[in-house]
Amino acid sequence: MLRQFALPLAMLLAVQAAAVVVEVQLPYKELRLKDGTRLTDVAIKSFNTTAGTALLLVKKDLISLRLSLLPDEVSARLKELAPVLSKEEQEAEKKQEAEERQLAARNAERRQLQAEDEVRAARAASRQLNVQTREQAGKKTDRILEEVAIVAEARARVYFKYEDDPLSNIGAVVGADLRLEDPEPVPGWTGRYRVCGTAYRQYVNNQSSGFGRGHKDFEILVDTSEHGKPKVVDLSVK
Repeated sequence: MLRQFALPLAMLLAVQAAAVVVEVQLPYKELRLKDGTRLTDVAIKSFNTTAGTALLLVKKDLISLRLSLLPDEVSARLKELAPVLSKEEQEAEKKQEAEERQLAARNAERRQLQAEDEVRAARAASRQLNVQTREQAGKKTDRILEEVAIVAEARARVYFKYEDDPLSNIGAVVGADLRLEDPEPVPGWTGRYRVCGTAYRQYVNNQSSGFGRGHKDFEILVDTSEHGKPKVVDLSVK
């Protein structure tokens, strides 16, 4: 944390030589700066009201930092020790303070714009994710409905050609057609779908030695799962 404030000693001396420096000796066991930095075993060696900086000895390191980072009580103490400034020095100090305020305002505006950009980017990413999630969910639902319809149609074709009403006068089915409605979820039963339809048949009539025609409405229940193919669990003729 200290290295970000540290300046070469030669540079510090050059700054001090070019400005009015107030020599002080203010020791502190601990200083907590306004940016959250915690310093221990600190001694304020000097400060410059025109440049707005202070020279600190932290353990064995000399560091320079802005007076605005010091706690308010320390800043008040330094103001008490500051000599009366000339008009030129006062003007210089006011100019320095104005520049610091402008810099702080620009930094605050930059941070605000950056935060707004991040919020917009996060919202855009969230919207894109929601769109992708809905698209994936829609594709999955469409795939499930298609598989359910295929299984239901295959079961209905077998049933009405070979299994329906074996004790009747219906002989061989020579022609058949199916009309299937779209699968619908069964309320209160997750993963179960209902497929309704009508079976149309032309068959040999065993009693009249001719042909007969007819149709029957039916309902098929199909169960689905995450890890297996849809399975017909019931077929009922209405």
